Parts: sequence; structure tokens; C-alpha cells
Amino acid sequence: MRKIQWACGWVEVHVRRGMSDQSEQAAQRSRFAFDMLATVIEKKQYKSACTALVTELAMRLNCDPVAIGVMRRRWTRVAAVSHSAAFDSKVSFMRDVAAAMDEAIDQRAVVVAPSREGQEYRVSLAHEALTRQHKNGAALTVPLQSNGRMTGALTFLRPVDARFDQETIYLCDAVAAVVGPVLEEKRRNDRTIFTKALEAGWIQIKRLLGPRFIGRKIVTLAAVAIAAYLSVATSPYAVTAPAVIRGSVQRTIVAPFSGYVLSEFAKAGETVRKDQLLAQLDDQDLNFERLRLVTTKAQKETEFDRALARGERAESQIIEAQIKQADAQLSLIDEQLRRTRLVAPFDGFIVSGDLSQSVGAAVERGQELFHIAPLDAYRVVLEVDESDIEDIKIGQTGQLRVSALPREPLTYRIEQITSVSRQGNGRNSFMVEASLAGSPARLRPGMEGVSKTHVDERLLFFVHTQKMIDWLRLTLWRWAG
Repeated sequence: MRKIQWACGWVEVHVRRGMSDQSEQAAQRSRFAFDMLATVIEKKQYKSACTALVTELAMRLNCDPVAIGVMRRRWTRVAAVSHSAAFDSKVSFMRDVAAAMDEAIDQRAVVVAPSREGQEYRVSLAHEALTRQHKNGAALTVPLQSNGRMTGALTFLRPVDARFDQETIYLCDAVAAVVGPVLEEKRRNDRTIFTKALEAGWIQIKRLLGPRFIGRKIVTLAAVAIAAYLSVATSPYAVTAPAVIRGSVQRTIVAPFSGYVLSEFAKAGETVRKDQLLAQLDDQDLNFERLRLVTTKAQKETEFDRALARGERAESQIIEAQIKQADAQLSLIDEQLRRTRLVAPFDGFIVSGDLSQSVGAAVERGQELFHIAPLDAYRVVLEVDESDIEDIKIGQTGQLRVSALPREPLTYRIEQITSVSRQGNGRNSFMVEASLAGSPARLRPGMEGVSKTHVDERLLFFVHTQKMIDWLRLTLWRWAG
């Protein structure tokens, strides 16, 4: 029993020693692989990273040389070789190394030549040809992978009478597993934007035409159907613009002479009838002046009668002229007295004017006091944006809805396109005048709304994208200049 116990202890120690050796070897492989990873990460460019990696591997593993290749479609191209100055001109060497890499990648396995005893069978014709043609002792190729996809390979060559032991193969495999994804990421980042865009587009096409991604296919079909509909269906095209209602004519009531406001009887917003009194100017001074003229005239008439009685013909003629002058002045005073009453010239709506706060205030001759517009004749003034003025023609019709009467569409017809532009709200617009076909009883001058002038029938696609297309044309023309 004691011998059995000693034997069990020996077996346990032997197993533990073996496990310790394996753990130490695995740790060494990990340290070596991460050292190589640090070498790759140090370099910013893919080409320099490959060159640094193969050079470091060649020195650390006693290989001459070490090559790295990258997959191009179905073939492998050598990207870097250690001691490249000695091999750049050897096209046959590069071709043979690429063939060896293809051989390993096609089998998705590590290939070594000459093969070791007990090793799993691998096709190694290209590796044997490589060692034979270039007088090397052994060749080893380890594929590089990224996301389960073969991206390239590492090929190691040793001089004559040198072989690859199993530990070295494990070490190279560990390095390939660690640096493969990093090198692939660097290669993809070094590509041009055009290449990246093409690849992204090709990926989307494959997802669209391949299996899965049902939601994307449904969205694409819906977008195609909508685009086809917009390219065939037509719709009325209309130019939208702000609009304001104005009277067909607008009469201005001004002060007939300089004076003072005696009283007011109407103000802006009220409806007035023809000859309705709007305001009264102070006539006290005019009445005094008329009384003086009447007295003067009566006096002159008395003097005229006396001159006639005395037979003074010349004197009577002078007095007669003075009487006529007094009559003319009286007529002027009477006309001024009549004009002190400011009345409405027709039935209409007072657009502006309020003297309620100006009673007793002075007014100057010609000063505007009221603006009156008729109630049965209106015109529409459209503020058409300069980008749409080309589509507006005389005779076109449209509809207008004012803010005060949004449920009552008003039909109008374009009558005049003026060349007067107006700047406001960050845009440049032109004034277009139109006549209303009819007007509701509640319509008043000054009301504002939105107008839509019918132009023609156009494709739905163009109707909804015209503004964007015009903006792109202008922007491209500006950049091209």
C-alpha cells in the first residue's frame, strides 16, 4: 500500500509538472502574440504595420524571410516581406509565396512543409515547390482571419537544415489570431472614400437582393412604388403667395385749408354712406370774415347809390368794381364754409383715419384725414416670390382664402404684373394685381390671406421637388463659378 501511495504521488506530481509546463508555454505564446500586436498598433498605416510585423517576426523567430499577404477577391497578393530590399525585384519569389498563401487559405488551415510525423494531412504542393525553388529548409503558412472570413496569410521561411517545431507553429498561429483582425481594420481604413462608398453600396445591394432583411425589402418596394407613382401621376401646379384685399379705387379725404378740427363723426373701420358727414372743421373765423365782407358790400352799395345820384360816373364805376370784388370774396368764403363739412364721396368703408383724438388740433392744407374704399369693388394684391414670378401670366385664375373668412374661397383673375419689387421677411417679392370674381358681404379692404394661382398640370414628382431642384441648380452654379 505504501508503494501504491508513493506511485500515486509520483503520478500526481508528474501530471502537475506537465500542466505547469503547458501553462508556461501558453503564457509565453500570449506574451509573444501581444508583443506583435503592439508592434502593429504602433503604426498608423496598413503598409507600415505589415512591414514592421514581418520584420519583427523574422528577427524573433529566426526566419528569412517572413511575408504577409492580403486577399484580393479570390487571390492573394503579397503586401510586405521582411528584408524587402533583397526581394522586391524577384517576381518569381513573390508569385510562389502568393501561391503558398492561396494553398493555406483554400484549406483554411496551417500548412507546413516538409510535414511533421503525426501531423494531420494537408496539401502542401505549393509549399514544397517554394522551398525547392528558392532553396529554403522549411515553409510555414498561417491564414489570417477577421469575423470568420479569410483576409490574408503569414508565410514563414527558414534556411536550409532548419525546421519548424510544434511550439513554433503554435506561436505563429497565436500571432495570426491576434493581429489578423487589427490588420484588416487598418487596411479597410486606409482605403479611399470612393472605395468605401462602393463597398457600402454593394453590401446594401446584397442585403436587398439576398435572404433576410425583410423590412428593408418592404421599405424599398414601397419607395419604388411611390417614385413610380410620382413619375406618372400629374397634379395641378399652383403658385402660393401672401395676398391682401384692397379697394378697386381708394379716395383720400384731405384738409381743404389750414384750420382746426371742430368735431368728428366717423373713424377707420366704419361703413359710411354717400354724403355722410365724416368730420367738421372750425368755421368761426370764416363766418366772421363773411360777416365783414357782407357789411363791406352793403356799405359799398350805399356809396354806389349816392355816386349815381350825384352823377359821379367815374366814382360809381370804382365802387361797382369794389362791390364785385366783395361778391367774389363772399363766394370764396361760402365755398370754404361748405368745405368745412368733410363728407363721404360714395358708399364705402373707411380704411384709415381717426380724428377722435385730434378734436381742436390744427390741420394743414392737403393733410390726409381719411381713406375710403368702395364696398362693392375690390382688387387683390399678391406678393409673389421672385423664384415663382416666371410662372405667373396675365389671365391666370386662382383662389384666395383670407384669415377672417377661411371657409369662403374667393376666385380671382390676374390683371397686371408690376415690375415693382418688395423686400421683407427675408425674401424678395413682386406685386401682382388681380380682380375678384365676386365678394362676400363681410369682405373688407385690408384683409390678408393666402392665394394659390393655378399654373398648369405637372408631374407630382416635379410639383413636390421643384423648389429643391431650383435651389440645387443655383447652388451648383455658384460653386462652379
